[in-house]
Amino acid sequence: MTTTGTRNSKKRRISRWRLSKHGPNWSDLPLGILELIIGRLRWVDRIRIRAVCKAWSVPNTHIPAVHELPWAMKFCWEYASLSSVKGDCRLLDPLSREYVVEEGSRGIECRVFRDAEPCASLYGWVLFKVWHFIEKEITSLFLYSPFTTEVIKIPHLGEPPMFQVATFALNATSPKYFTFDGFDGPNFAVDAAYTNGVFYCVFEEGQLGAFNVELKEWTILVHHRPPGISFLDAKLIVSDADLRLLSHCSSLKLLKLDFSKMDWVYENDLSNHVLFIGCTSFSGPAVGETSQLANTIFASQTWLHPKVRFSGSTSPSRSRLYRNCVEAAECNMTWIAFPLGGIWRADDLIHAV
Repeated sequence: MTTTGTRNSKKRRISRWRLSKHGPNWSDLPLGILELIIGRLRWVDRIRIRAVCKAWSVPNTHIPAVHELPWAMKFCWEYASLSSVKGDCRLLDPLSREYVVEEGSRGIECRVFRDAEPCASLYGWVLFKVWHFIEKEITSLFLYSPFTTEVIKIPHLGEPPMFQVATFALNATSPKYFTFDGFDGPNFAVDAAYTNGVFYCVFEEGQLGAFNVELKEWTILVHHRPPGISFLDAKLIVSDADLRLLSHCSSLKLLKLDFSKMDWVYENDLSNHVLFIGCTSFSGPAVGETSQLANTIFASQTWLHPKVRFSGSTSPSRSRLYRNCVEAAECNMTWIAFPLGGIWRADDLIHAV
């Protein structure tokens, strides 16, 4: 006859044996502990950790980025044969080194890469617009992730492309994509940006339009540009909760949108921020290990010369970080957003909303 105490003791022994044989169930780690662990890893290790446990493979936006700086992407695609396209893509981590992420051939369906230009970046993905069409019904926009080398094609928007600028974001209240048309030429759209549920678009004649995704409302916020300022090739930059515009006429002008007056105001310096300008643009606070980049503008793939400018109290640095940013600008690399909380695969992006 077995007593209750004996049975309980036997269960405890079996439980300990199973734990020692199979190890603890790491998939049940509390989310807070998991965020602390992943938050201390660099991007290569964040990719590897996805293979450890299925529950860890979902990107978490609460996990902080490795740092606030964008990365730089250098790419080249050309025909390898009549049926394939050869791709070469490299990523430069400003704080570390260069990584080769793609070096080989793709199928002929990827020929759109050859005539594509980056126009926005988010979650580690880059939005490309295609200028020339090889055949009918080919995509005019597509997303590419240099971290996973995946491609997401966006439905055809017409031939030839009837848009000048494009950007993207994920918002739970928005459709998968939408387009705007009906604007009067030759007042062309110059640049677009997204922040806090609103798409902003600036036009050559100075108007600033805003589309509220949740309300589905389009509003003209600013009706004219400041005197003596050219908005041709101007750049819209999201900086914290602010919206800035970089313009170049006889000299470089930095403007900030005054939301209380709905008008542009001049800024004398970058207030210890760093700007990365190009076909994609970013701004971030220069703090901690990036403080040496304070009040510096790095321009790539744009009309700005010289490629490195200083605004406010700063001086050139000799650090590896500074040299890497200068190299990326001088080599006309594309600035891309590092994915927050983990590497987003195509399924993550498609099913995120």
